[in-house]
Amino acid sequence: MSQPLHDLLRAAAEGDDEAFSRLEERYAPLIRSMSSRYASSFARWDAAAVGEQDLEQEARLALLNAVRSYDREQSEVSFGLYAKICIRNSFVSALRRLRAASRRKRTARPAPSAGEDPLLQYAASPDADPGLTDRIQSILSPYERRIFAQHIHGRSVKSIAASVGRPERSVSNALYRIRVKIKGLLGSER
Repeated sequence: MSQPLHDLLRAAAEGDDEAFSRLEERYAPLIRSMSSRYASSFARWDAAAVGEQDLEQEARLALLNAVRSYDREQSEVSFGLYAKICIRNSFVSALRRLRAASRRKRTARPAPSAGEDPLLQYAASPDADPGLTDRIQSILSPYERRIFAQHIHGRSVKSIAASVGRPERSVSNALYRIRVKIKGLLGSER
């Protein structure tokens, strides 16, 4: 590594903004090249949120991290190659986060509306079918029956959880299972 580059890296790593600006200028072609190379990959996952300027900013941050973590005493890997690897890894990590967010968005269960929720349909007209209550009770576990009874009387998940001494997550899971069972029961009776 040339002495001027070594001195520039040392100064930038120690917090010299002017030295880092000079490194940014020196590696601007790498930043632009890597940003344009990954732009289509980002557009595929989140076209509205990620522009080329955003990618260049991400690349600059990766360059800064490369400056701070590069071992100037070794001679096997040039700083340019190290910076390129750091930028690529930064983009790959960001793409993984986008893909994971996209998967979570696709698999998230939407909250049922009153028209779709068999519990709410039942609560709205409990006397429509006198035997329905017995059939529902017969497919539920004792814990689910306790949750169901309180839910159809308008109690919130939080108040049901406090009443049965269980976490809210447990009550929400029970309500989900109850909905599935009732939906299956109503579907099999049609």
